[in-house]
Parts: sequence; C-alpha cells; structure tokens
Amino acid sequence: ISNDQDFIVGGGLIEERTDGYDSQKVTVGGRFERRISDVLSVDFGATLERSRIDENSIETQYTLVGLPVGFTIDTSDDLLNPTEGGRTRVRFTPYLESLGSSISFYSMTARHSQYVALDSNRDVVLAGRAAVGSIIGASTGNLPADKRLYSGGSGSVRGYGLQKIGPLDAGGDPIGGSALLEVGAELRWRVFGDFGIVPFIDGGQVYDTDRPDLGQELQWAAGLGLRYYTPIGPVRADFAIPLNPRKSDDWYQVYFSLGQAF
Repeated sequence: ISNDQDFIVGGGLIEERTDGYDSQKVTVGGRFERRISDVLSVDFGATLERSRIDENSIETQYTLVGLPVGFTIDTSDDLLNPTEGGRTRVRFTPYLESLGSSISFYSMTARHSQYVALDSNRDVVLAGRAAVGSIIGASTGNLPADKRLYSGGSGSVRGYGLQKIGPLDAGGDPIGGSALLEVGAELRWRVFGDFGIVPFIDGGQVYDTDRPDLGQELQWAAGLGLRYYTPIGPVRADFAIPLNPRKSDDWYQVYFSLGQAF
C-alpha cells in the first residue's frame, strides 16, 4: 500500500429502529481509497450484508453483495466549518444477484455543497447544497427498507421529522422511495466573538419512481440556527418550521449537533 492509498476493512452488528422499519443486520466489507491529488480521491470495494427487516409487522430477510465505487472532490478549507471552496461526492453501488444477493438493483447518489465568504474576515459565509439520488432495477416496494432513499431531519431537510419527507403509509410512517432531490442554502453570520446566527431554507422530496419528478412540489422548510464556535468546530442548534406541511407533519423541529449542517 502506497502513501496515497489505503485499504480499509470493517464490519458490524447494526440494529435500527425507525418509524418506517426495524432492522438487524450483520455487515462485513473492505474498500480501497486512493488520493489522486490534493482535492480528488476515488474509492472502490465490496460489502456483504445479511439483514432481517420488519416493516409493518412483516419480516423479510435479505442477503446483499454490493460493489460500491465513488469519487470525492473536496476544495473546502475546513472539515467542520468550511468558509471557501466546495465538496462533491458521487457514489454508485450495484447489488447483483449473480454474486449472491437475494435481489438485484443499482443505487446512485450525488451530493455537492459550495461555500462563499462574503467578507475578508470570513465572518459571513453563504453556503448552498444539492443532492440527487436514484435506485433502478427494482420497485420501491421490492427494495429492502433500509436501502431506500429517505429525506427529512438534521442532515437533510430540517423542519421535518427523520425520514418523514416523501411517501407515507396509512399510519403516517415513511415508506421511502427510489429517487431523491434535495436543495438548501444558509447564511452563516458570526455576529460577535464565538457566537453566530444562521438563517436557512431547505427543500426536498422523495419519489416512488426511479428518477425525480420535477413536476412534484418539494417540501420546504425555513429556520434559524445558533452557532457557538469551538476549536474543534461549531456547536449547532437549529430551529425550523415546515413551509408547506402535510397534516401529519409537526409544526416545528429542533436539532442539536457538532459541526455545520453541510
């Protein structure tokens, strides 16, 4: 292994409990990461998963063999509090029955964020992001629930509950989808000392089709965040409200985390 290339092996026992599904799975995998330049890196590998998923009291078992490949372009100036540059992450993962998977499909996601300092001291930063995803080869209902695309929550569209954007079942629980579209923007203003405020707007939608339907309205939310800047990154508190909520959506959400939202 050279200095600009790493081989990473991992595995775990993972249990998830969400409004849409409960899952238990065993995972093992490995991947190569190679740094092509100071800003560009590529990675590829293989994963094996054995999972048991309970969705609406129906239990299904899956075996998945994935071959993820992707690349990252990172020109940002800081990991937790970027003020200049951008980040692009693209990932493609085929799951092939011929390699032992119990179902065959192809998952693709692309995410980009951009940061622009509006003053010389970089105390005011305009940040924006966009994400798109698609799963082809299997309908949403036939996909494992934990491999579907979801939106809503602290790391995506604030103002909505975790995974609550997109199709819901009769009980108001998220179903997930086969396509995803998200956008967002915020103004990060370091008002005085180590304290700042961040007005923001987020939008997103999850679709039952394998590509985003641009004719379908996004779910929008807006809010205001507080930041306390520390040597290891900002402590984040965000308050957000949905702008076009459905009857099942709460009228506000509050989030706490370390690091900027994106």
